[in-house]
Amino acid sequence: MKYKNEEDKCFGIAGMAIGISIWHGEDKLYRIDIDDSEGKYIALFPDETAVGELLHPKDAWNNSLKEFQMTVGMLIANMMSRSIGKKQLEYSRAKKALYKTVAEEGKRSCQLEEDEVRRLFDETYVYLDRVFENESVHEIARRFAKKLQESRTLSNYEIKDLLGMIEDF
Repeated sequence: MKYKNEEDKCFGIAGMAIGISIWHGEDKLYRIDIDDSEGKYIALFPDETAVGELLHPKDAWNNSLKEFQMTVGMLIANMMSRSIGKKQLEYSRAKKALYKTVAEEGKRSCQLEEDEVRRLFDETYVYLDRVFENESVHEIARRFAKKLQESRTLSNYEIKDLLGMIEDF
C-alpha cells in the first residue's frame, strides 16, 4: 500500500491495529515501527503452536481461515481509518482493488471458492463500515496515529493501551 504522507501512513497502521483487535488478535501484535526500512510496519509474535504438536486438519484450516479474515479486516480497516476526517470518500475503486488481492489470497491460503471469498469479504466490509461509523473509533484511531507519529515505535503494551475500548465492538 502506498501512503500519501506520514500522517496517512500512521492512520493506515492505526486502522490495521484496530482491524487486528476487532478479531481479538491484539496479543499477536509485538511491535509497530513506522520507520521499518522494509515497509513491514507491524511485527507479530510467532505462532504459538508448539513444534511437534499435532493439529487436526480441520483445526489447521479453521486457524488459517481465522488468520485470513483478520488479514482482510486489517486491509479494510487500513482504508477506512485513512479516510477519517476526509469529506465523502468513495471507496468503490479501493474496495475493488482490495477484493482482487483478497480473492487471490483466499484461494491460495484457504482454498476458498470465489463465492466464499466474496461472502467473507462483504461481511467483513459491512461490519467494519459500521465500526468506523462510530466517532469513538475515530478518536481511538486519531490518538493511535498521533502517538505512533510522535514515538515512531509502539510496544505490545502501548498498542493495547491505545486500543483500549475497541474490544467493545
